[in-house]
Amino acid sequence: MGFEDNIPSDISLSTVYSALTEFFPDLLKKNIHFFYHGTYNVFQVENRFIARFPDKSLRNEKGSQLIKNEIDILNLLRSFLSFKIPKPLHFSLNTENPFMVYEKIPGVSLSKCFNELNKTQKQKVANQIAHFLSELHSLRLDESSELKPLSIKEYRNYWMKINKEMRKDIIPKLNSKQKNWLDNVFSDFLEDNQNFEFTPCVIHGDFDTSNILVDPKSYNITGIIDFEESSIFDPAADFLFYDEGKIFLKHILDNYKGIKEENFFNRMKFLYSRTCVPYFQFGLNYNRMDIYSEGMRKLKKNMKIFPI
Repeated sequence: MGFEDNIPSDISLSTVYSALTEFFPDLLKKNIHFFYHGTYNVFQVENRFIARFPDKSLRNEKGSQLIKNEIDILNLLRSFLSFKIPKPLHFSLNTENPFMVYEKIPGVSLSKCFNELNKTQKQKVANQIAHFLSELHSLRLDESSELKPLSIKEYRNYWMKINKEMRKDIIPKLNSKQKNWLDNVFSDFLEDNQNFEFTPCVIHGDFDTSNILVDPKSYNITGIIDFEESSIFDPAADFLFYDEGKIFLKHILDNYKGIKEENFFNRMKFLYSRTCVPYFQFGLNYNRMDIYSEGMRKLKKNMKIFPI
């Protein structure tokens, strides 16, 4: 069970039912089943559709914009990819209760079955992941598209801003060993100019085993989901499979057709190491200590993977 699997829904079934009946007038409440709660409360509807309602902190203009952006991105990317991705069927941008619905893609989350795979099966999945990332990262979109170009200066300023916020809000709450480790993660990254010598490209942005669907018998990838964080960014951000082991990650990298600059692996290391930070930030900003605690769990795990 992952962290998101243990978070209960923060939206009532009655509210979900009321919203969905606009598009499914014959829907029975008993045919709505809660899946999990991450950025979205995710429900299965009639065993055929997926409905996603933002976390309570995002049931506002921000959540409405998040849904609109994802719909635009999905509609933009679909024709370029050989892998199946969600096709939005219904949506509401009502700021009090925004949501989107798409037809369910068959398969199970790779995170649910990864540990059951043997060496050959893991290599097979890794090769397919490399194929997907090679396709996605090679896209050259029109400048008028929903994904706006990112300059290296903007990229560097983004991480400088995160670093400043982290030092103000998070670092003071950590013990000396944790402070030193996280401080080194950001300092080493920001002070090395080679980390800012790459070409930004289209990325998934939240690419892990939970968002990769596979056939539980053949272990072929059946689809990729959750594109709300897609952007023009550092391609290294889509290779954070350290939890799945060095061999699995190596298979992905060996079969990836994109450019891997000399500093590619340093950027991967940084982008994985800082995964605890958004959990800390969200937990503090919205008084969600469960999410803050998950950030602490990630920090301790990451410190073991990359000790200093």
